[in-house]
Amino acid sequence: MFQKDFFMREIENFSKFVVGLFRKEKFKYEIKGEQGEFIEAEYLFYRLQEMVYDGKINEAENILFETIEKDPKLEYLKLTEKFYSEISKMSDEYLLKQDYTREEIFESLDQIQTIYEKKYSDSKK
Repeated sequence: MFQKDFFMREIENFSKFVVGLFRKEKFKYEIKGEQGEFIEAEYLFYRLQEMVYDGKINEAENILFETIEKDPKLEYLKLTEKFYSEISKMSDEYLLKQDYTREEIFESLDQIQTIYEKKYSDSKK
């Protein structure tokens, strides 16, 4: 129970970080474009989600990190939140079978936060 509460606080803290960046940048996140087409971040989330449910969590996470490191767009922060929220709902047994742990979620969120803090603090100088 304690671990679940801690995990939920970590997700909440990351969410606050995401919201803070959105407010600073006056960014609007949309699920679909004006004409109903998928936007890049939503398509990427769909692909990653498929991989997660096919038992390829680590591979999906690698793609997420490669994408963010290449171009840390703000749209990817919302995608990241959704991605790790989905993973957090999975049972410990499923995660263990996929060679993935809840601790990796925390580590990954910290790494992603660092990438965005660096990008957006550097751009403000």
